[in-house]
Amino acid sequence: MRYGGRQPGDVSYPGVPAAAQAELLALVAEVAARVGVAGPDAVLLTGFGTIRSWASRRRRLLLVGLPLLQCLTVDEVRALVAHELAVVDHRRAHLVVRLRALYEEAVDPLSLAPSARAETIARATHDFAVALERKADQAASSASGLHTAARAVVKADLAAFEFADLAFDVEEQVWQRTNAAVQDLHAGWREAVRAGAVVAALDDDTRTALMARHPSLAGAIASLSPAHVALRVADAVPLVPLPPDLERELARHVLRREGDQWVTFAALPAGPDWLERQARAVTDQVATLLRRPPDGPAEVVEVLLTRLDELVAANWPAQPEPPAEPEELDGTPSVVVVAEAALTARGWRRVHPAAAGVLQGPEGEQHNLTLLARAALDSPAALAVLLELLSRDQLST
Repeated sequence: MRYGGRQPGDVSYPGVPAAAQAELLALVAEVAARVGVAGPDAVLLTGFGTIRSWASRRRRLLLVGLPLLQCLTVDEVRALVAHELAVVDHRRAHLVVRLRALYEEAVDPLSLAPSARAETIARATHDFAVALERKADQAASSASGLHTAARAVVKADLAAFEFADLAFDVEEQVWQRTNAAVQDLHAGWREAVRAGAVVAALDDDTRTALMARHPSLAGAIASLSPAHVALRVADAVPLVPLPPDLERELARHVLRREGDQWVTFAALPAGPDWLERQARAVTDQVATLLRRPPDGPAEVVEVLLTRLDELVAANWPAQPEPPAEPEELDGTPSVVVVAEAALTARGWRRVHPAAAGVLQGPEGEQHNLTLLARAALDSPAALAVLLELLSRDQLST
């Protein structure tokens, strides 16, 4: 994850009191009673996409990530809360939390170079970590049911990645243009989810990793379909709107901006100029393949969706032989960039500045370009819709 930073459970991990969130506090208390564990000494909201427990010798905390509250159902949040409360349901909870963190650090697949020390720690703590995870998984199942618990851990993992990706992209674009940080980052995430701009995909590697991490939920995780892991705003835990100072604090957790320069999505200029630059770069790549300028964005998109392997070979001849199937390279992000740049130039606008690829035209027509581009990989009808949308100006002249 790009915005890793301090992990939940670190003594200095940032959070703000959730005292105003009565519905969330009631849910935590209900879960503790339902699964027969002690409630936390405090509940904190964090800016990261995670729900995590932490303990010192004197107190136990539950850190609840706002991004998850905005895209998981009440029952899914209930399962994750039960999972974490079970972790610290121990007389020496602070030692349990420390051992858990040591094990996770030792087996982290993102570690650049596994060391002998990490391997030793992993072996020494493996049995403990497996037993702890089984206990926590069982608590999650008791709170919400086996299949809901499985959905919860998978959706939480996908949401954490997607939120970090959105935060990175938004921050990169806004910081370069305004030298400021986005105050209402989490409100933007909520609107992006609401608009359908966050399209999470459960790939085989992620599924396998989560099944290994959650052995008691592995069977239910194996049976999840794409529809099961869709992120949505409906049926979420009701939240009291955050005042601007807490909005900034939660955004600061993620963006790591310590200055006083903040901007809201509403204040950003329409039609980000970086889209045009990226679209131009992709268009130049297509021109290299065609050995002539493409006729327009429709032809660029058609090449991306039907001749992606040839495009790679023409522009990066030193690369190994590209895959035979375009799907294996997934050109849809470039398709979305080219299509969005073209439509933006014709007066279309995002339904929300954070909702990349979800555009509304001057007369109210709306399209989710990400879904349309993915469908166009396999569906000639969807491809025809996309190409017609991008060719309208050409056809009218």
